[in-house]
Amino acid sequence: MICMSTLPVYNRPLSRAAAAPDVINSARPAPQTTADAALGGPPLRRAMSVVTVAWLFGSVWMHGLAGAPLTHFAAALGATNFEFGLMAAIPFVAALAALPASVLIDRTGQRKLIFLIALYVNRLMWVPIAVVPWWIVHRFGPGHMHTAVMVFLVLLMVMNVGGSIGGPAWVSWMADLVPSRLRGRYFARRRQWGICSAIPAALIGGWALDAYAGTNVAGDVLLMCAVLFMIATVFGAADVAMFHFVPHTPKPRPRQPLLRTFAGPLRNKRFAFFCLCSAILWFAIAGQGQFVNKFLIERLYVGSVSVQMIVLVGPLLATLLVLPIWGRVIDRYGKRPAMMIAIVGLVPVGFGWCFLSGGTALSCGLLAALGAVCWTGVEVANFNLTLEFSGTDRTSGGGSAYIAVHSVIVNTAGCMGGLFYGSVAEYLADWHAVAPVLGRMTFYEALFAISAALRLLAIAPLLLVKEPAAKPTVYALRFMVGHLYNNVVGAVMLPMRIVRRGEK
Repeated sequence: MICMSTLPVYNRPLSRAAAAPDVINSARPAPQTTADAALGGPPLRRAMSVVTVAWLFGSVWMHGLAGAPLTHFAAALGATNFEFGLMAAIPFVAALAALPASVLIDRTGQRKLIFLIALYVNRLMWVPIAVVPWWIVHRFGPGHMHTAVMVFLVLLMVMNVGGSIGGPAWVSWMADLVPSRLRGRYFARRRQWGICSAIPAALIGGWALDAYAGTNVAGDVLLMCAVLFMIATVFGAADVAMFHFVPHTPKPRPRQPLLRTFAGPLRNKRFAFFCLCSAILWFAIAGQGQFVNKFLIERLYVGSVSVQMIVLVGPLLATLLVLPIWGRVIDRYGKRPAMMIAIVGLVPVGFGWCFLSGGTALSCGLLAALGAVCWTGVEVANFNLTLEFSGTDRTSGGGSAYIAVHSVIVNTAGCMGGLFYGSVAEYLADWHAVAPVLGRMTFYEALFAISAALRLLAIAPLLLVKEPAAKPTVYALRFMVGHLYNNVVGAVMLPMRIVRRGEK
């Protein structure tokens, strides 16, 4: 399943394809297709309700694992900085499995079967991930921690590959199930329901680590993280099991030569510039998740509950606030202006982390929330641009090739970015300097500065992506600022309005 997570700038320990789906389609409704009309009335409403309820379980799985638990687990195993970079790269490497998976799905049409098998592997792999590395350290002692880390990374790769294979099957299946006229509202509402279960899951995970593994003894931390992984696995498996009750009609497609299918998108210059922008951006943010978590824990000595609040809860609440606004910006002003605003906003956020070596949890939380607001815009605009390109060649049957080519380019860039940040962190592990404004600098500040500069570079190819129907970016920015101002003022004034009504 595809995870269009709101937090890849800071926290992406899971594969983009491994996490439970929360894709948002804010594009204008397309004409109703025969597939859309295949199911209707009460059966359609029942099926869509099941998919929504499934995400309540899937969101617990996703956010129960994300943030502090996975970072603490790897640190307790003795993972090096390069191995943390490798952890950040693994989801992108695994996502390349979506390409052959798409071919298999198109030729067999067995989307539901492929989805169920792949996603059960994806979720149940967290049992050996939790148990095997802990058992190696417990059975053979601290001297075998390196072996435990290697086993952990291999199992993490298998888990992510399972999610990447199931992702294209889920997207194709849901495209047929959910009518095009309802997709924007439906997936946005589904994502909002998921936030309701994600926040308590993130907080309980952080509290458990602080309460039962607060001694920082490696064995205690590993055991507590393993317990959290096992509990999350139950919710993840429940998410997948709900889809047994969702109807499906196999839809095989005619075979086409692979080279011809995937060469077409690369000849589209507008698409090529869009892919270049995405590649630079994903390279820039690839390693941020693991190293921001590590920065909070090792440099700022932030507790697990506070880490979850900073990298998950605050950004999730911020996302809940801006989701509808980004959708309206895209609908009214275009996808390119929205993506431009979001990327420009991510640049100062990246540089901002360089100034937080002596910061507080509150300042970190505000910066993370701002990053989530901007990244939500990137994801929504990016997803809608991909949909637009995939529809340009639909008459010849090559529309899905745009999605596959974009996925390969983006995930290759993300993989290289993760390895790059890990290598830089390992090389500069003992480096430090003192700057007039920044204070004491280490490899963390170097990584954050490089990431911010690359985000700025991603704007250049986006300028060459033409969108004839789009309005000037400044109009979109004015609309966003006004809408955000009205929302914030409305939220602040709400208690006063309630009091006045009570007095009347």
